[in-house]
Amino acid sequence: MKSEPVVRAVADAAPVPAPRTPERKRQDKRDPRLSVARLFSEEKAKLLWDSMPEEHRQDHFDSTNMPDDYGRAFRRQTINREKGWFTQAISFHGLPDPMIWELAWCIHQQVAEGYAITPERFQELRRGLVLAIEHGGPQARSARSLTALSHEDWAREVQGAVTRNGSARNRRLVTHVLHSVKHLQDRLAHAYHEGEWWQLDVWNPGLDRRIPQREHEPWGRSVANFSQLTTNWLREAAKWWLSVQLTTERYVWSSVKSRLDHLKWLQWYIDQVGCSGPQLVGLPEQLRPWLRGFVDSLNSHTVMSGPNKGGKLSKNTRRSTLVTIEAFYRWMYDNRAEAVSVLGDRRWGALGAHHCVLFRLEDKPRLTNQPPEDMALEDEVISKIAAGSGTLATPKSEGGLDDRQAFHALMLLIRTGRRMNEVLMMDFEPLLPLLTTSKQEDKEPDGFVARLAYQQTKITGGDPPTIPVDEEIVDIIRRQQEWAREFIAAQGAPEGTTPRYLFLQTRNNPLGMRPYASATFHARLGALTKTLSISDSVGRPVKISRTHTFRHTRATDLMNAGVPIHVVMRYLGHVTPSMTMHYAKTLAVTAEREFLRYKKVTADGRTAEVNPSDLYDLLHLDQRADRVLPNGWCMLPPRQVCSKGNACLTCDKFVTDASHRDELQHQLGQTEALIARRQAQFTARHGEPMGEDNIWLAGRLAETRALNKVLVALDQVKVREDGQLRAVRGAGVVDRPEPRSTMRRQEPTV
Repeated sequence: MKSEPVVRAVADAAPVPAPRTPERKRQDKRDPRLSVARLFSEEKAKLLWDSMPEEHRQDHFDSTNMPDDYGRAFRRQTINREKGWFTQAISFHGLPDPMIWELAWCIHQQVAEGYAITPERFQELRRGLVLAIEHGGPQARSARSLTALSHEDWAREVQGAVTRNGSARNRRLVTHVLHSVKHLQDRLAHAYHEGEWWQLDVWNPGLDRRIPQREHEPWGRSVANFSQLTTNWLREAAKWWLSVQLTTERYVWSSVKSRLDHLKWLQWYIDQVGCSGPQLVGLPEQLRPWLRGFVDSLNSHTVMSGPNKGGKLSKNTRRSTLVTIEAFYRWMYDNRAEAVSVLGDRRWGALGAHHCVLFRLEDKPRLTNQPPEDMALEDEVISKIAAGSGTLATPKSEGGLDDRQAFHALMLLIRTGRRMNEVLMMDFEPLLPLLTTSKQEDKEPDGFVARLAYQQTKITGGDPPTIPVDEEIVDIIRRQQEWAREFIAAQGAPEGTTPRYLFLQTRNNPLGMRPYASATFHARLGALTKTLSISDSVGRPVKISRTHTFRHTRATDLMNAGVPIHVVMRYLGHVTPSMTMHYAKTLAVTAEREFLRYKKVTADGRTAEVNPSDLYDLLHLDQRADRVLPNGWCMLPPRQVCSKGNACLTCDKFVTDASHRDELQHQLGQTEALIARRQAQFTARHGEPMGEDNIWLAGRLAETRALNKVLVALDQVKVREDGQLRAVRGAGVVDRPEPRSTMRRQEPTV
C-alpha cells in the first residue's frame, strides 16, 4: 500500500537557496514551518476540543470556572480568597470557534506537560489576533484557525492592523504574536497530522509523543529539522532510514541528530555540483570520481564558525560523515524494493552493489581519539575546585552565582566520576539500600552506606546502573532533595508532589517534570572557571566546564589505588574492558608526565646524565616494581643483584627528584635524631663520643651528607614549563671514573 502523502515544509516551495555549509546551522534561525494550513479542518479542531475534560472546554477562565489544575499552573497575580489561590482571567472572546478550540487545547496540553501558563501573554495574543481579524487584510479577516496564515503573515497582519487602528505598544505586540503563533502552530501541526510521524519534516519529541525515545533522553527537547535537506529524494529517504533505526533501537535520539548533521554535508555537495538522483551519477564508472570530489571538498573545506574557525574540518568529523553516508546507502540498497513502495520513487530500485561501499580506506581519516594530557586533574587542582565551588551557591549580592543546584551537581561529579547527564537526570530518589551482611554498627564512619542509581544515558542494556557511595554523597543528595521540594512548593505544586528529577529546570517547571539543562550547567561552570582562574602545576588553565575531566580523574585515582580493572569497569558503567583501558592509557600518560616534571639527582647531589625518558623506560621494563624506592629509584640493571642492603644514599645507582623531597627531609631528620641517640648511649657507656672513623657512625654521616647534598640540589632545580627535562645523574663516589658507553657491565658470578 502506498504511504500517506508526505508533509512538506513551506520552504520546499521556494527556490533552492545558495549552498550553505552544515557547520553554520547554529547561526541560522530555526524555521520549521510545517504547512499546517493544509492539515487543518474544522472537524479535526472539534476533535481536539472534545478530547479535553468538560471543565477545560471554556472560552474564558476566571475565578468562577477555573479548574484546580489550571489554578495551580496559571501564574498568579490577583487574589481569589474563595478558592485560596492567586489567579488571572483568560478570555478568547471575539475569535472564531475553531481558533478558540485550538487555543483552549494548547493550554490544556501545556498544563498536562507541567508547564506554567502566563495569562497576560495569552491575553496579548488574543488582542493581536482580534485586531488582525477585524482590521487586517482579506486573508486575516477570513481566517478561522491559527493555521490559516504563517506566523510571519500573522505578525504582518497585526502590524498593519495596529498601524491602522492607532494602537500603542505595536512593536511588543507584533513580536509577541510572532513567537506565540510560531510555537502554537508547531503543536497543532503534530496534532493535525494523520500520517506516519516520520513523514513530517520537523521531528519534535516534546510535541509528538509518537517519536520513540528512551525514558531519560538528554537531548529529548531538541528538534531534528529535515527541511535543510532541500533535495526531495534525499530528505524523504533520510527520514525513513532514521525512523527505522530509531524505532528498532539501533539509534537513540542523539544519534539521529548527529546522522542528520552528517547528511547535510552530502546536501551541501549536491548543491555545488548536482547529481542524478539517488544513484548520484548516470553511469557506475562515474561514481568514483564524483565521490572523490566530495572527499576532496571535505578535506579542503575551511570552517566558517565555531572554535576552529578558519581551520580545516577535524579528522573525526570527516570520517564520521563518510561512515554515515556509506551506512545510509548500504541500508537503502538492502531495502531498495521496499524503498520504491514506501517513498514512491522508482529510482531507488536502480541502486547497485557499488553503492554499498562508497568510500575506500584511504578516503577515511584515522580516528584521533587520544585524550588530552590534562584530562586527569591533579589532587591540588581538585582541592582548589572543591574549595572554590561554594561560589556557585553564594548569593549574587555577595559575588556568587546563586545556584545551589549547580554546586550540588559539581560535588557529585567530582566525587563519583559520573557523566554530566548521568547526574543531571537522576531520579528524585536515587539512593538504594546497600546490600551487605555486615551489621550497621560495624561499618566504618567513612565507609560505603548506600548505592546510588544514575541514568545510563550513553550505553543501553545491562543491569540498572548503581555505584556504592559514602555518607558525604548521601548528604549532598539529601540537601538537593530539600532544595527541590522547596522549589516546587514555591512554584505552587500541590502538597505532597514529588518531582520527577533530583536536579530541576527552574523556568516554567512548577511540577519538577524536567531536569536541569546541561547548557545551563556548562554556563555556570564556565563562569566559575573565570572566577577561580585555576592553573595546574605546569601553568595550564583548568576549564571546570570540561566535566569529563572529573570522570578521567576518578578513574585514574581508582587505578592508582590498585582497584582491579573489572571493578573499575563496573564502577564506570562500561560494557567492555577496552573502554576502561582508555582511562588506563590516561593513567600511563599521567604517570610518565609526572615522572618527567622533575630533574633527577643522585646521592651526591649531582644531576643524572641519563635522559628522564630513558630512565622512565628502564624503570618500567619487565614490571620492575622492585626498583621503586620510598625516596627515589634504583637504576641497577634488571639482572644485577644489590649487595648494599638499604644503603641507597651511598650508591651511584640511586636517583631521586623533587617529588620525594618531603620523604628525604623526613629521613634526614630521623637519621640525625638516631645519630644523637646513639652518641648519647655510646658516651654513657664508654665515657667519650664515637669518632668519625667509627664504622656505624661513618655510614650514617655519609647518609646525612648525601641527604643534605640532594636537598640542596633539589632546592636549586627549577622545573621548566614545557615539562621536557634532561635527566641527570652522577656517581656516588665523586672521583669514580665514568664508564665507557660501549662497555657492558659484567654479570655477577655465583
